Amino acid sequence: MGFFENAKPITNRQPISFKCSACGACCKNVRDSIVLEPLDAFRIIRDKLRNGCTDSADDILWSIADLKELSRGFNVFVLRTVNDSGVCNMLDNNRCTIYSVRPRTCRLYPFTAEPCPEEHRIKWHLCTEQAHHFGKGTVTAREWQRKNVSSEDEEFLYEECRVLPELGEILRKVPEDNLQKAEQLVVVYRYLGYDFSQPFMPQFKENMLFLKSMLGKLTV
Repeated sequence: MGFFENAKPITNRQPISFKCSACGACCKNVRDSIVLEPLDAFRIIRDKLRNGCTDSADDILWSIADLKELSRGFNVFVLRTVNDSGVCNMLDNNRCTIYSVRPRTCRLYPFTAEPCPEEHRIKWHLCTEQAHHFGKGTVTAREWQRKNVSSEDEEFLYEECRVLPELGEILRKVPEDNLQKAEQLVVVYRYLGYDFSQPFMPQFKENMLFLKSMLGKLTV
């Protein structure tokens, strides 16, 4: 959920001289940096199941991502990279093999978004670490948002901003002897507890209510 390094704030109508050259550079040196949000994971798993994969959702997710601790009791999945080279495991001949369901971080690049639920808007930042991407073409974050941020994406972003502080507050109260159980619950109900033939957001909201209830019981 964090911002890229070398990101600077911009307005959503500010013209940016950028054109993707399909060089694959933004998919390299990304070790532990491409976080799979629950909506990202849901879309990837659903796509693989729709295309005939017979593996379980659990096996699909663990085949492409690693679990990393973000904060006490709270782990996230990040896209796996090739060995220690930092090249995304989803990259093949400089082409993304999950392009149609690539994570939000990848879809928004060279921009990154900071949701502001209280204002019901998104603040935009420009990632400048790949200088060769700039100098050709013109695009604005507003245009990028229209193309790459669906209503489902926005709803998820705002809901995440609301629920994450609540989860963090509960997790801080979980005693050490219950922490492993709490970590397992977080992973299951954020990433795996879905019917992948049904819409995501209603299930996500229900899962978060149930997760908060279950974590609360571990604080007693």
